[in-house]
This record gives sequence, structure tokens and C-alpha cells, in this order.
Amino acid sequence: MLGNLDGKVAIVTGGAGPGIGHGISTELARAGAAVALLEVDLVAAQAVRRQIEKQGGKVVALKADISVAQDVEAAVEETVRLFGRLDVLVNNAGVGLVRPLAEVSEEEYDRLAGIDLRGMWLCCKYAIPHMQRQGSGSIVNISSIHSRATMPLYALYSAMKAGVVGLTRGIAVQYGPEGIRCNAVCPGLVDGLQTREVVSKFARDVDVWLQDFVKRRQALPLLIQPRDVGKMVTFLASDDAQAVTGAEIPVDAGTWALLVDRD
Repeated sequence: MLGNLDGKVAIVTGGAGPGIGHGISTELARAGAAVALLEVDLVAAQAVRRQIEKQGGKVVALKADISVAQDVEAAVEETVRLFGRLDVLVNNAGVGLVRPLAEVSEEEYDRLAGIDLRGMWLCCKYAIPHMQRQGSGSIVNISSIHSRATMPLYALYSAMKAGVVGLTRGIAVQYGPEGIRCNAVCPGLVDGLQTREVVSKFARDVDVWLQDFVKRRQALPLLIQPRDVGKMVTFLASDDAQAVTGAEIPVDAGTWALLVDRD
């Protein structure tokens, strides 16, 4: 089976999120990995844990704020204590910011940077030593198509996601000789609660807006689902991707490829 993760242990930050996080966690578990869900919302994490367990998966829910070093270190150590090793780190947790750059407060900037970039660095900082001792590991960082092309109101969000790609390449180059791979996945418009909440702020009919986006802004006329991102992450986490590192891979139904809107 492509993307087989039997015997592997994975951490997924934001792994209970109602969208990409859930899609990643369930796909990793389906592929055979034992999954540690790192969440600030432990109630949501426990709900996803029960879902995965009902499907026969191995999973634990751990409360952690990835912008706090002590939380990250404790969660990584607890994962290794429970499962005996750490093979995969998926840095999925993140927040958005849709606002003109000149109107962003310092507090808003600090929260965005603290989670989207600092939090990712902290998770890598505490996970990598375990992978070094094993001589193997796969890190998958969730970036965005905004890392390469963006739109008004997304300047700082775009900057953070571009930073994720830079971090990814640096890790790949630094730790590749020790058997550790690192790749970035760049989702496009993915269906989910968070996406629908954002769209509802400016669109009268969310479903109509989504279908219009799919028709005009993508090469493929389909609405990307969280499991589509999860399947890509699962492949990159597995030994089937042993020659893939430092890559920036879109899961965007061809949004990057389309030069102009379809009218």
C-alpha cells in the first residue's frame, strides 16, 4: 500500500481542527501510524481521538499551545514515552489574518508569528533530536499557496507561509545527512468549517461562492477536501517518499498553474 505507516509514530499539531487537521490525522491513522494530536482545545482533540479509535487506530490527545516552549517539549516527550519513538512531525497548527498590513496591531502580528512560524520552529526543535537518535524522520510543514502568490489583505499571512517554506528547505539541507526529510505542503482552497466561516463574512451564499471559485480559479473543477491534503501528507511521511525532501508541493487543484481567471 502506498503511504504505509505501520509501526510509525506521528505528531500532528492542530490535529483535531475541523478541516485540514482532521483530514491529516485520520489519513495518517488509516495508514497505520500511531498519532498524537496536539491541540489547545483538548475537548475537540478527545472527540477526534474517539473517532480514530472507533476505526481501530492508535491515538492520544495532548493539550499544548505550540507557541509555548514548555508545552511543546512536554508534548513531544510524552508522545515518545507513550509510543517509544517519533517518526513523523506534521506542523499543521496555524492561524490566519485578513487585514490591511498598515492596520495590523502588534498584538495581532505577534499572535500570527508566534503560532504560524515560532510554533513550527519549536515543534521542530524538540522533535528533531529524537529523529537524530533514530537516524530517520519525516517532517511535513503545512504552508499555503499564499507562500508564492497572494491577494490584498493577506500580506502578513503570506509572509509567514513563505517563511514556512524557507524553514522547510533549511531543515532539509541541515538534517538530510542524518536521514531526516522535510517537505512543505501548500493547500489551496480546502473545504471545511474554517474556510466556510471566513467566506461567510463577505459572501451571502457560501456554497455558491465556493463553486464559483472552483470554476474560475482552479484548473480542476473540484472542491478540495481535507482528506486530499491528508493523503499527500501521508505519502510524504512514508518511506515511499524517501527521495523527496526540501519540496514545496501544492494541493490546490491547479490554482498556481492557472494564469488568469476563467470567465
